Amino acid sequence: MPARAGSPLTLKEYYAAALRRSETVSIQSQLIDQAVEKNRQAVAAIKPSLKGFANYTWQQSPPGGASSFPNALSYQPEVGVQLTQPLFSGFREFAALRQAKDLVGAQRDDYRNACRLLFNDVVQNFYTILSDERDLANLKDEIHQNELRAKDLRARVRIGRSRESELLSVQSTIATLRAQVEQGRGQLHVARENFAFLSGLSADTPLQDSDSLPKQVASVNDYLAATETRSDVQAARARESAARENVKLARGAYLPTVGLTGNYYLQRPGFLNDINWSVQLNLSIPIYSGGALVSATREAVSQQSQAQLTLTQVTRQARQEIRSLHDSTAFDLKQIDALQTATDAAKKNYQAQLRDYRLGLVTNLDVLQALTSYQENQRALDRARYATKTDWLKLLVASGQRKLPAAPENRP
Repeated sequence: MPARAGSPLTLKEYYAAALRRSETVSIQSQLIDQAVEKNRQAVAAIKPSLKGFANYTWQQSPPGGASSFPNALSYQPEVGVQLTQPLFSGFREFAALRQAKDLVGAQRDDYRNACRLLFNDVVQNFYTILSDERDLANLKDEIHQNELRAKDLRARVRIGRSRESELLSVQSTIATLRAQVEQGRGQLHVARENFAFLSGLSADTPLQDSDSLPKQVASVNDYLAATETRSDVQAARARESAARENVKLARGAYLPTVGLTGNYYLQRPGFLNDINWSVQLNLSIPIYSGGALVSATREAVSQQSQAQLTLTQVTRQARQEIRSLHDSTAFDLKQIDALQTATDAAKKNYQAQLRDYRLGLVTNLDVLQALTSYQENQRALDRARYATKTDWLKLLVASGQRKLPAAPENRP
């Protein structure tokens, strides 16, 4: 359930809200229901059907008087019940059953894949917001530090220990930083609006990060091992299997069909009124259909080839996605280490420059350069941390090593 009003929202809670909000996921849920019903229709096709019928015919009386033959009577009622049972359809009914089952599985895999893609959008937006908010906080801190420098310089300018150009340089830096703050606020506003669109919650809902950075990533082969079990790959495989069954359906049309029809009559015309039932065995042998059967078979074979190519393409794309996310995460972790070292060094340099400035050993320009270097490294470090978490969580979900929370419909 979403967090209570006013309390920070975790990534898991955000995703749960987005699941309920997403029309795409809901549409996939409806497609599952439709596929299940088509499967039931395929099962029903091989079961007997029972129906009632009633036919009433009035016609002109034949010349020469009435006749006892039913088709010569002026009034011909026929009322009864009919039972139909298909016996053989070229094995097409079994192929249709297997095809319907494959398509149900494909829709369920599509549903899980829609949830995975939604999770990627949520993760991206979640950490974009946190990154933008952290960047704004860093900019405001940098403005504060520069304002302290400007205050100190004003006092030094009044007593003639610093030049006015030094004060103007700091003021220019502050103005530039404030412009960056406004730019950052615009970016944050866009991200927040996207949050409201995905979750259906207020755009100003506070967020709370509860995931930690990984210390390292395993070998890429450990993540690629789960490629075959990914929802998008499984969906493509199920459709390829359904396409194979469709070929069997098309080829089964060359074979004869056999059916059984039984009738029980409640009312019949003429002397047939004393005959209560009849059973009919129906045999149909296809001989010529203008090339329609050949064309349908070729179409089905082409669709099977297309499904095989789609399966190959989806599998390659899945493996490429995992490789890219693995490489990005690995490089992100290395970048964090380098930026952490650079930030620590830049902070110490700024503190040293500030002490030397008070002793008159360096200029204000040296202090400003040291402060800017420190703040830029700190901002880059914070952005890298959030980018790493984004890539890391996407990698875990893409490789199946992190299970997504259950959807509201609890779909299998």
